Amino acid sequence: MVLEKISDVINGNTIILGILGDPVSHSLSPVMHNAVFRALGWNCLYIPCQVRSADLPAAVRGLRALNFKGVNVTIPHKQAIGAELDELFGDSSRSGSINTVIHRNGRLYGASTDGIGLVNSLKVDGGFELYHKKVLLLGAGGTATAIVYRLIDSGIGQLWIMNRSQTNANALQQQLLHTTGFAAEIVGSQHLAELEWDAIDLIINTTSVGLKDNESLIPKDYLKKRHFVYDVVYKKGGTRLSQEAASAGCKVLSGLSMLLFQGLESFKIWFEVEPPLEVMRQALLESVKS
Repeated sequence: MVLEKISDVINGNTIILGILGDPVSHSLSPVMHNAVFRALGWNCLYIPCQVRSADLPAAVRGLRALNFKGVNVTIPHKQAIGAELDELFGDSSRSGSINTVIHRNGRLYGASTDGIGLVNSLKVDGGFELYHKKVLLLGAGGTATAIVYRLIDSGIGQLWIMNRSQTNANALQQQLLHTTGFAAEIVGSQHLAELEWDAIDLIINTTSVGLKDNESLIPKDYLKKRHFVYDVVYKKGGTRLSQEAASAGCKVLSGLSMLLFQGLESFKIWFEVEPPLEVMRQALLESVKS
């Protein structure tokens, strides 16, 4: 893949990027990336594109026709878009989840920066190293699948998967065993009391629970000061899980940090340049406050 010269994004025609999803109006990715383009003085624009599932193939053809440089991909298209692309690489080739598309010489390449975004978020913003840690993963859907390979690559010692659908949890367990040899354990929500809570280091919620409700998958009595709680959901004031975790003395991070670091990795894929992280962070924080 031969990238355009950086001079092209400064002096040439406006370079367009965006995010595909449904809904997509809530996305903070345009705020984050456009802040970087302004700071760098680049002639680029990042736009939200609401795309219904039935229109996804046409939308992808439009990326080629309109010469988009690339896009991010969010719910519900992260797995479905793979069939419309020319090639997958990196984490996407294992998980089948795509959150970043790169357009080069008429071909579309799919990648995922969710996993590395989470790992770097934990390391930089959380001061948390994953090696040999014991992890409870809430959810077995697209987000869980997108990040779990990076958790395993980082050398976690043990993994429990809890999901409301036992079928999906079993499917992810078998996928991991087949592709990596890592043996995750399944825990039903009705058996939470049987978990060794004193042994768990990290709890990651990858479900949407807490986004539009005041629910939590983990009873507050189970939360201990030793736990690091990472809720990929981000909303003003935090979710019930993050609030109760903070009250229990846990260290807490939200999906806003993951959004920041996965966005940084997407930017590097598109331009092969390290963007100004603090510009991105400040744009996100100001947007959430407002």
